[in-house]
Amino acid sequence: MMMTAAGPRPAPATAGWHAIGTSVRLVVTEPSRLATGRLLLASYIEALDLACSRFRPDSELIRVERSPGTPVLVSELLADTVAVALHAAQVTGGDLDPTVALQLAELGYDRDFSLVAKDGPPVRVT
Repeated sequence: MMMTAAGPRPAPATAGWHAIGTSVRLVVTEPSRLATGRLLLASYIEALDLACSRFRPDSELIRVERSPGTPVLVSELLADTVAVALHAAQVTGGDLDPTVALQLAELGYDRDFSLVAKDGPPVRVT
């Protein structure tokens, strides 16, 4: 238990799981709120995956990619995510670039990590 000016405070509580190809770790300072926090975060991650995944045939991003040159109404979540990605590209001078999907696919990053062979031939980068 941690001490504060107001008295003892419980130690942070944590939860961890795997989602969208990575590890998720949630830490809350109020242990009684861990379950609610986990539900909220898992729900947001699921919504993000459904909107932005390159690997889900039912994702909003895939729907947009299937309509090249055609205006498509998108969710606020996808629009905000694309805006953040483009801003990251701008402030990093292109080190982070959300527009390289075809190049990534050519390098073999065209499926979920769970489907990629652990050991494979070397990748030729151009």
